[in-house]
Amino acid sequence: MVDFRIHYVKANGSTSAKVFKLRPLDLLPVETLGVDKRISVADMSTRRHYIGRHEVDAVLNGHVERLGSFELRSQA
Repeated sequence: MVDFRIHYVKANGSTSAKVFKLRPLDLLPVETLGVDKRISVADMSTRRHYIGRHEVDAVLNGHVERLGSFELRSQA
């Protein structure tokens, strides 16, 4: 199973993780496959985005791999 996790910055400066389900994959031990996902950072009725560093992880069969982070600098 391949999941994508973003640690969103909250209003008080702490973070909260949101997991996005991608898809299940069946691969042999030597196989590789590229996976991509686009996430909008536009404010929605269910989520407001705050300035700060948001961490991004891939979760592969429950194992977390840090992918990096992005900095949201201003609110539209």
